[in-house]
Amino acid sequence: YDLGCSTGSLLANIESRHPKKEIKYTGLDIIPEMIDVAKKRNFIKPERFHFECQDITNIDFKKASIIISYYTLQFILPSVRQDLVNKIYNSLAWGGAFFIFEKTRGSDGRFQDMNTHVYNEYKLKQGYNAEEIFSKTRSLAGVLEPFSDNGNYEMFKRAGFKDIEYIYTNISFKGWMCIK
Repeated sequence: YDLGCSTGSLLANIESRHPKKEIKYTGLDIIPEMIDVAKKRNFIKPERFHFECQDITNIDFKKASIIISYYTLQFILPSVRQDLVNKIYNSLAWGGAFFIFEKTRGSDGRFQDMNTHVYNEYKLKQGYNAEEIFSKTRSLAGVLEPFSDNGNYEMFKRAGFKDIEYIYTNISFKGWMCIK
């Protein structure tokens, strides 16, 4: 599963790396236009792909070996996020992996301020102007609700994951592999 699959590009990249493996891919996204684009993508074996326009909090997942959430859970209401991670854990086959990437909050206000400053400096160096940066920040206010590193880690543990490892970190962007 790719939760919040957008246009299906991550699944296409996985298929291109493993074209001979018998993998069934399911992409879920709440935006119909994203699913429409994903369904029109030129996959090597399109019959292996299934895309649905669904709210992932309302899905009953089938057993899976891998579930991916690529910057998606941070947009799920904190009040239902734990329930979703519990469902993900319960849907994984034994030894299956949950790959999750999220923007995270600093562990306290000081670290949050430092992370925000470093990230804004990075965006300025990438050519974004101050108005674009501020506009993006405003558009995400009240929609993006990241947890701290520890908050995410504790959520994974409460769901049942025991083997949790960082696989990516860049300023306040983190990735974990959680194995059932």
